Amino acid sequence: MSIASTSRSIKFISKAGTYTALIMCPAGDLYQDYEGTPQDCTAIYPNFAETKPVLYFVCTSSRSAEGVADPDAMEYYFNGTKINFSGGVSTGTFAGYFKTIAPSGDQLYYGLQILKNIVDIAGFAPAVIKMVATISYGTQTDTIQASYTIPIQPATGSSYRVTIAAGDNKNFVITEKNGSCILKAMAYQSGQALSLDLTYAWEKMGATGWEALGTTSQTLTVSAADINTYGEYRVHVSRNGAEIGTDIQGVMDASDPYDIDPHPQPEDEAITEDLTGNGEVTYTPVVVKRGTSTKALDTLFYFVLKDAAGVYLNADRTTAKASQTVTRAHCQQAGGDVSVTITSEE
Repeated sequence: MSIASTSRSIKFISKAGTYTALIMCPAGDLYQDYEGTPQDCTAIYPNFAETKPVLYFVCTSSRSAEGVADPDAMEYYFNGTKINFSGGVSTGTFAGYFKTIAPSGDQLYYGLQILKNIVDIAGFAPAVIKMVATISYGTQTDTIQASYTIPIQPATGSSYRVTIAAGDNKNFVITEKNGSCILKAMAYQSGQALSLDLTYAWEKMGATGWEALGTTSQTLTVSAADINTYGEYRVHVSRNGAEIGTDIQGVMDASDPYDIDPHPQPEDEAITEDLTGNGEVTYTPVVVKRGTSTKALDTLFYFVLKDAAGVYLNADRTTAKASQTVTRAHCQQAGGDVSVTITSEE
């Protein structure tokens, strides 16, 4: 078993530790399809005015004293425009569209609830929600952000969608030693949940690629012993023997003693399509023990590059090495963002 693993989304190397921030939705990946045209839209599904989905800002710290980090303040943005609130409900341009969520009881995270369909305010194009947290530790103050893209597009003929939802209230995060969380595969057609004639096949991202788990039930229980810091799972859903879709979901283990500090260069991990801009990002990771910012182990790493559908982008993913460079060509091959899974060698 590897010592630790991670997957890149938004990573901030703070002055006194490492924060990892992700935006997660317990209902599974959010999307909106619409029928008709932008000038004459006849239907939108799923209907956010009915489902009112929530996006949670999940931030973990390499410091053992923190585990799940607790922000001092949060700001929210929709397609780059800051969302203003009064009494927890959005005002101004986005009046009535959003509501802020604060930690309460067993719910540990800040977040944003969507109260209405967002197709119109997004201009019938994909929407990006960004959350920015201010976190303090002792005398240090850091700003950590994460973004979440909601695809918005015209409905297709079959309009099948597969997503992995949280099967419990843990929001894909294991916070206790020997704890677990549940993943639940959901299939939809034209926004309606399907339940008949479905079969499931689960896989886990290993050091060299996807590994079949042999699990065929709708739910999958992931225990702390199954992952190290972060793990990725994929489900294939078939209806009457024909595959109708797949989805990938990450699980974070905030109780693990080890973490990977990826040391990206440049630190913003951004590659531009414009040839005059930055064309590559290089990761030179180290394993750190939670509670410190210093190197804990000497080890090489496996790097797996994937597009949004989980298709591999690099042929050397079975070779352990010290660093990995993601290039503009990888982004072009992926048709957008590239996911980088980093797993330490045994």
